[in-house]
Amino acid sequence: MTVIFHKLLNPVPQYILGCLPAIAIVGATPRGKFAQKMAWVFRCLGCPFTGLFYACNVGSSKVEQCLYWLPAEFFRYRKPNAVNPLNEVRYRPVGFHTKVLEQPEQQRIYTEIKRCTARASVLERLSSLVSAYYILVGIIAGISKVTTLFDCEDWPFIPLLLAWTIPAICKRIIWGNLVVKNPIAEMENLRPIVLTEIDDESKNHKLFSVTFTALISIVSPWITVLLAYFTPPIGYFCRSKYVTVLCAIWSFNSALAYICHLKGERGVSNFCYGIFHVWFSICGIVVAILIFALGLLANNNEWWLHLFGPSCDISSVCPPT
Repeated sequence: MTVIFHKLLNPVPQYILGCLPAIAIVGATPRGKFAQKMAWVFRCLGCPFTGLFYACNVGSSKVEQCLYWLPAEFFRYRKPNAVNPLNEVRYRPVGFHTKVLEQPEQQRIYTEIKRCTARASVLERLSSLVSAYYILVGIIAGISKVTTLFDCEDWPFIPLLLAWTIPAICKRIIWGNLVVKNPIAEMENLRPIVLTEIDDESKNHKLFSVTFTALISIVSPWITVLLAYFTPPIGYFCRSKYVTVLCAIWSFNSALAYICHLKGERGVSNFCYGIFHVWFSICGIVVAILIFALGLLANNNEWWLHLFGPSCDISSVCPPT
């Protein structure tokens, strides 16, 4: 136990602490209950597409960020150049299914939007900068080690794995708009909120941007696997396998979430009766455990060997000092 507590004090867990604000930023939600907040954090950690979609495809305005959290039954839409009637909105009006507010509606819901939102404080933006620092330094360190002829020291897997959170961090730092109250509760009396269709060119752009976000969330984590595999010494095979498990979870869930979005979602978390929301959240718990364990394993070659066998033995190329 003494050895374990000693290892907990080394700099590697500090990387975990430094990256925690990034996870909190990606998983921010206006839900009121603590259990709901944690479930959303774990969902975003288990499915990068969820957090990246909100950061990259929802927009930075307070109106867009509030409407993201509303289910489809809060809306009705009017076809272009039509006076009546109002039509049912089958899916949440975000991403590929985006519709825009009529001008009178923006004025009608302005008070509620203002009540639901706030600006990020200086402390919140500074904590975002701390995460960005750890992640960017980790990326640079990982790339530099690939170009090194030989280096037996372990390198920062965790910041590299969380590099996909950078867009959400930048959005928090630059725009700083936060949804702090649940729009569902605040806008209940405003139903229905009237929308209009967007033109075909805008739809095509939305499809491209959402698809690009999905590709980033599916592909980008695997860069860490490649860096881990090709970073000398090649005896670090087991680390590549460990990171592969994390990336496989992220890629599968991001692809699944992208398909769900294309098919259309009635609410934020009730697609297929909420089964996928539960699945993504459970995967997020698994990912959190794996990342924490990875932090403990870093710089402890004997632990890798004891847990995962001879494939982690690098004593022949990295003799103990």
